[in-house]
Amino acid sequence: MRGRWQISVPATILTAGVLCAGGLALLGSQLRQRAELRLALRCDDPQTRKQAAWTIADRADRALETDLIDRLGVEPRADVREALVYALGVLGDRRSFGVVEATLDSDPSGYVRAAAWLAAARIDPAQFRILARAAGRPEDAWDRVGVAQGWLSLGDVRGVEELLAVAGTGEAAQRHVACRALAKWLRPLLEAVGRWPLEAAQEQVRPWPPELVAEIRRRCAGLDMQALADQTRRWATEGARVRRLVNKLNRARDGLAAWLSRE
Repeated sequence: MRGRWQISVPATILTAGVLCAGGLALLGSQLRQRAELRLALRCDDPQTRKQAAWTIADRADRALETDLIDRLGVEPRADVREALVYALGVLGDRRSFGVVEATLDSDPSGYVRAAAWLAAARIDPAQFRILARAAGRPEDAWDRVGVAQGWLSLGDVRGVEELLAVAGTGEAAQRHVACRALAKWLRPLLEAVGRWPLEAAQEQVRPWPPELVAEIRRRCAGLDMQALADQTRRWATEGARVRRLVNKLNRARDGLAAWLSRE
């Protein structure tokens, strides 16, 4: 027994040392990545700024939330502002709700306002519901798309008809966003009962032709959509939790692999 302990203790110390070094390396890698993303958000190239926002969202790194907010206040391009607002919504920190609310109130781009409505729903569902009810049915189709997306993201199907209407008759960009939202939130509901059209499975083909939108509307008829949403939401939540965990594990693995490759 004594000899075995004499062998295992150094091995335990060695293992702890390796894990500690790996943890420090991962921390160093995260700090470097954050520094790179901060620089990317200030880059002259708008595509680089947009990609930085998407990357922050993918990593769900709240340490960069202030950087997103600061950039949003000075960003001249609507497509980059949309990416910044999207990232704030994914981070879901309630401290950013005021900034997002100001964006949905005053941004000159309907595309950005639609993203801000969805971000508001993700950040603070209760406050989103208050704002959405107060807004009623907005005059601008972009705002209607944004509110509808927000409701659907919370498992409330009252936004389905609005999205179907815009998907069938809106401007091309509005139809594209509406179809994307329907594919994300309506599709799982209809697939659960075998009613999602095969023609809509090719998600890269957007916007959908009006006849396909009409077919989706027809397949929704007669269904208790809210009951379907209530039944599937729990499983969707569990799936999202698993995906977030897998993403964290993958990032940790990639950071450690990058450190080891430099040795």
